[in-house]
Amino acid sequence: MGWHTFRRALLIASIAALAVVPGTALGAKPLEQFHDHFTDSFSTEICGIPVDAQITVTDNFFVFADSFKDTSSVSVVYINPANGKSVSVFNAGQVVGPPPIIDEEAGTITFLTSYKGLREKIQTGGGPVLLRDAGIITFADTFDLETGEFISSEVIVNNGPHPEADSDFTLFCGVISGALS
Repeated sequence: MGWHTFRRALLIASIAALAVVPGTALGAKPLEQFHDHFTDSFSTEICGIPVDAQITVTDNFFVFADSFKDTSSVSVVYINPANGKSVSVFNAGQVVGPPPIIDEEAGTITFLTSYKGLREKIQTGGGPVLLRDAGIITFADTFDLETGEFISSEVIVNNGPHPEADSDFTLFCGVISGALS
């Protein structure tokens, strides 16, 4: 599973878990608030290339009665131990979403998730920017209401540039593989 797919799946799972929060509390005060900051180093594989990764994450997650807001920055440096080449992937901004849309007649639940800010910047270690995805982009992810099985995803580009979305999310591995090989 790619980094973007994993991060989106994790976010959707978090939203789904929080969707059961009762909407009885009124006002703009958060019902729940989480803050986390951590760094980690580990070996993994990205786009089929073995790498050593160094990650730094700062995250502030708020759950309101009628929405959520997640403001974060994530920086990952991938180093190919075979040749020493590195690439950094950085994102910073805000992810927001309203309560899920439940269509009982169709038996579906849809989560709208909007990313605002720098969704992705990929650059070589100390070198040029290879890919920059910024602005506002929204994903409408629909699941079966009973089984939770994924049904579909729609991408709505509000403003950009969003070259990753324009490529149907195929640029990431091409850019990463080229920089690390």
